Amino acid sequence: DKADKNFWVGECVAFNQSFLLPATVRHGFLVRCKAGVSEGSKSKKAIYTNAHALVRPVPSVQERIGRFTGRAEKRPLSVLMIGIDSISRLNLIRAMPHTAQHLYNTGWFELKGYNKIDDNTYPNLMAILTGYNNSLAYSICNPRSVGQLEECPFLWKYFADSGYATAYAEDEASINTFNYHKQGFVVQPTDHYFRPVALAAEKNLSKKLKNSLTFCLGYQNYADYIYQYALDFAVQYRNDPYFGLFWTNTFSHNDISDPSSMDLRMKYYLDQLEERGILNNSMVVFFSDHGLRFGPVRMLLTGWLEERLPFNFIWLPEWFREEHPEIVQALKINRNRLTNPYDLHATLKHVLELSGRISDLPGPLSCPNCQSIFNEIPWNRSCEETAIESHWCTCANFQPIDKHSVMVRRALAYVIDYVNRDLEEHRNSTTSNYACAKLELGAITLAKMARQPKGKLPYDDYLLIFEGKPGGGKFESTVRHQLNRDAFEITGSISRLNEYASQSECMHVDYLRKYCYCQRVKLF
Repeated sequence: DKADKNFWVGECVAFNQSFLLPATVRHGFLVRCKAGVSEGSKSKKAIYTNAHALVRPVPSVQERIGRFTGRAEKRPLSVLMIGIDSISRLNLIRAMPHTAQHLYNTGWFELKGYNKIDDNTYPNLMAILTGYNNSLAYSICNPRSVGQLEECPFLWKYFADSGYATAYAEDEASINTFNYHKQGFVVQPTDHYFRPVALAAEKNLSKKLKNSLTFCLGYQNYADYIYQYALDFAVQYRNDPYFGLFWTNTFSHNDISDPSSMDLRMKYYLDQLEERGILNNSMVVFFSDHGLRFGPVRMLLTGWLEERLPFNFIWLPEWFREEHPEIVQALKINRNRLTNPYDLHATLKHVLELSGRISDLPGPLSCPNCQSIFNEIPWNRSCEETAIESHWCTCANFQPIDKHSVMVRRALAYVIDYVNRDLEEHRNSTTSNYACAKLELGAITLAKMARQPKGKLPYDDYLLIFEGKPGGGKFESTVRHQLNRDAFEITGSISRLNEYASQSECMHVDYLRKYCYCQRVKLF
């Protein structure tokens, strides 16, 4: 169960001016320079330590690529996915104006209606990479069970089987998408995998934290390692097709203003994509999973919208645009249409089918109605049709109502009871001698309602923000009231709008941490 937490650093080899790396060094290496403490001193101390990730040719990958070369087809379109955690479309424009302006000035396609399908990173990325929603992913390839993630039909497997080189890199090892409260991979998931370098670098280099994340690692921003790795990967395979996912958390996850610190650096990397010729042969998806999910701005109406509407920009090479004017037209139309991660999953499979190397790939299993954004999206598309639950949907027309009304009180009582029943069912999942306090209703911050009187099953949706006691947790829930049955149900999941930090350390079930206020149990 430690397979994705282990790394190995070889014996230190001394050299003076230069050193030829053996072919066996695949992932990366550490360099440490030592100097005398004083002139004439025999004792030496380290004055410089740094880590360098490598993207070197892998014989088995070259062999796999070679099986597809020499065919009559044109070189397939490569795919580079560059993701930044927790940035809404509006916050990209606000906090990273140079980056945003570059995208608008240079002909990238934007998806202004790109709507997340679940709460946090894992389910939104799994929808892209597998076409599965959270419950299906946990049932088929439970990431909490050792070796189960390998059972998922990740897109990089499809690309590898079609003669593409693959890569995956992410910063901040402790909160990596497939490792945070999860077991990670037993078998290296892609041809080039950054995590062993990340673990070694974090252990051996100096760190500078910002908002509890490793902003600087050694002599550069942690995110720089990821973007440099992406450039190295694309350059290494510039003559071959490739698929790579490069994800960063450290300058965006915990504060709405932090992305501004990387604005010019991000623009530099986007420029590098062009300067190094990467944009000539690659579809580049520059995107986020969701907006910021907690903090003061999240309490505003714009915060509600921004959490649900991450940024998403797509680049296509000029030759591809000329060959497929219908795709260019569709992307222009889809700019203002409702899209989601399942559509992106279908689009990436569409890219693979256009290579001519594979056909009839299955669509996203959790959203049969979702489609490639290379085709025109219907203007009247709804969240219900595209597997976006009401709690995450930005299309609903919510109107303010009396927050102390009978229906609001009934709906909130249902939410509180729902949470307490869930905590009670998992009372044995806490640290011994600790238990989660029973949640009680505190202040009611906001109440809104959206009516859906038409159809076979008329219902009202209530959007509720309230405070829980003890602990001062601020929660948001969308509760559906089925009018014909006079029954309530939770849509999506209940959101926590403020940080809970160490309040919930005793709870070992990931999704219950946001509800749990740990209290020591009195034994006598």
